[in-house]
Amino acid sequence: MRLTPLLLLPSLLLSSCGHRTLSWQGGSYTGEVKDGVPDGWGIYRDDSTCYRGNWSKGQRDGMGYLTKGDTTYQGSFRQGHYEGEGRLSIKGSLSGYEGQWAHGVRQGQGVYTDTLGRTWTGRWTADTLVSGTLCDSLGTYTGTFDRISMLPSGFAKYVSHDGLSMYEGYWTNGRHNGFGICSDNGRQLQCGWWKAGRFLGERMKYTSARVYGIDISRYQHRPERYTRIRRGRRRIRIKVGAPIAWKKLRIVHLGAANSHNVVGHTDFPISFCYIKSTQGTSLASSYYASDARGARSVGIRVGAYHFMSAASGAAQARWFLSKTHVAAGDLPPMLDVELTNKQIRSMGGYSALYSQMLSWLRIVGRATGKRPIIYISQNFVNRHWTNAPQELQAYRVWIARYGQYKPYVKLLYWQLSPWGKVRGINGYVDINVFNGSKEQYNRYIESNFTDLP
Repeated sequence: MRLTPLLLLPSLLLSSCGHRTLSWQGGSYTGEVKDGVPDGWGIYRDDSTCYRGNWSKGQRDGMGYLTKGDTTYQGSFRQGHYEGEGRLSIKGSLSGYEGQWAHGVRQGQGVYTDTLGRTWTGRWTADTLVSGTLCDSLGTYTGTFDRISMLPSGFAKYVSHDGLSMYEGYWTNGRHNGFGICSDNGRQLQCGWWKAGRFLGERMKYTSARVYGIDISRYQHRPERYTRIRRGRRRIRIKVGAPIAWKKLRIVHLGAANSHNVVGHTDFPISFCYIKSTQGTSLASSYYASDARGARSVGIRVGAYHFMSAASGAAQARWFLSKTHVAAGDLPPMLDVELTNKQIRSMGGYSALYSQMLSWLRIVGRATGKRPIIYISQNFVNRHWTNAPQELQAYRVWIARYGQYKPYVKLLYWQLSPWGKVRGINGYVDINVFNGSKEQYNRYIESNFTDLP
């Protein structure tokens, strides 16, 4: 829309109509008059205001040009108010609005520009942008906006100017908030829930259709007791743990943080079980072999894991391999990384840790013919994972994150709760879920663990 500047209207119009000059509402009016009030075309001035345009019965009415302080309006008036098409601008500023008005406020289709050069195009109601498009230095937003801040709020779609970044979903005051889908500069698609611009993950619902597993260690055999057994001519004293009733195993509780997301009744079968085999370079579990036999006997897929220490990664790999039988159908071994900051400093920092992790992974992978996986915490991912070597980041991750949102990494398993309950095992049990469907899990198994979700 383009408006013809009214300053260019010839003053001859005044002389042809017999204009008058009179005092009017604290200022001076020169122009056409009828019944003693401005009516027709005229010019009004006071200390802060100048209006050039049409009048009717003493009010601005029709096309006009109004300057008041630093603000200028050029367009249509009705009974003294902005009405119809008009453009409002501020002297020395990028800020302004051009579009439709009603009763002095923005109403209908229009374009608003702020002092930063951002532009909003859309439909206004009672001076409020209901929906439309915002274009700024980053990209374009299309959707609904907050009535005060005019930032995206509600449902909106954002696309960067270069087309490499996109978000479609819910916003609050210009930040992702609620469910949305994001693709950022070629990175992995993020689909799930957001809070104040931070991606939380996929909000999970737990049903019998998901693939569940557990991980166990000596802890699941408590309480332990001492007993005497005969070995040759001698009777020796040994420690015996509580047995696991492998034929009875069912997940019956996911922990308090997850139970409200269960669909139906919690009574889920166990598809896989990771069993602690070794730790560091000197500790080995006395339960690993018997637990592995027990799990295999009832059709539960078995995996072995090593709890990492600050010692040499190569030495730990050799210790793990000397104490662990990885059968042909077993799951890939897992490296459990839960070192303290003090331990990591003793190794020489995170670079040294990454190097020792890679040593373990390479050696165990070559020896077993299976590409190992890495168990780490959400905190480790947030603070350190992006600084790890690309070779290390290429390994699939089993992450510990307790709550209702699935983690965002190259995820294979998610440990969603350490407070689960399993029929047939004493005490709490770590509950895990495979990052994919049953069909994807079956393909993962049938492909010798190469067809990843």
